[in-house]
Amino acid sequence: MVITSEMKMKAEIIKVLGHPERIAILMLLSDGEKCVKELKEELGISQPKVSQHVGIMKELGILNFRKEGTKVLYSIGDDRVKKLLDIFINEEI
Repeated sequence: MVITSEMKMKAEIIKVLGHPERIAILMLLSDGEKCVKELKEELGISQPKVSQHVGIMKELGILNFRKEGTKVLYSIGDDRVKKLLDIFINEEI
């Protein structure tokens, strides 16, 4: 079997989702878009750490963003990740 670029991308997504703080960020974003400040307050972790996690997921295309005034609002932008997150939230593993 040949390793395809799609397989590599799926592996990269799984790797990125291997961090509990990133899972928590995605769970919060499953309720709708939020800015880094809101994520920081809800998670109780530092702003630089939230920004780092968001940046990694944004770079991979997991997160979308839009500007609203001075705020940058993030949302889940990958349907595959939404499906995985639904399993994490609604199913016992």
